[in-house]
Amino acid sequence: MTRRLETIVGDAIPLNRVPTDARRLLESSLASLKGQADAFDVALSIGVDADVPATVTLDRGKIAWALTALVGNALRYVRRGSQTMPGGSIAVRASYDEVSRQVLFQVHDDGPGIPPDRLRSLFSDPADPPGIGLALTMVRDVVAAHGGTLAIDSRTDGLTRGTTVRFTLPAAA
Repeated sequence: MTRRLETIVGDAIPLNRVPTDARRLLESSLASLKGQADAFDVALSIGVDADVPATVTLDRGKIAWALTALVGNALRYVRRGSQTMPGGSIAVRASYDEVSRQVLFQVHDDGPGIPPDRLRSLFSDPADPPGIGLALTMVRDVVAAHGGTLAIDSRTDGLTRGTTVRFTLPAAA
């Protein structure tokens, strides 16, 4: 079963937008997590499509943090490898939609997925213990401050289970 959550919120976070190379941003911000993924025998791939503009105007520090938070969450839930079985996988990709002039960042993992009832209340369940979903809420707010959107797709059954978190950002401020 596939569920999707989309959200847009106001721009309450101050930004320091600077021209940024998306490829370098992904590689530098995820370098430390690449070592952690290797240690867990988890395949972490990073890709930037050729049509992504050479520079994207964004708050480099906040988007780097958002990407590391998403990959860090994925690392918590994907299968760790062992001597008899390889670990799971996480794919991070940046692409460009020329029509909307937006850059799409995507983090996909093949973990167990987010249960449908949890996905529906991900940003609004006051019964959650403090800290649960906090990083994802902060990612949502950072993306919204940039004028972007956040979407989460998750499957919890079958062979194609896993979670994909996508966010879009305008290519220019």
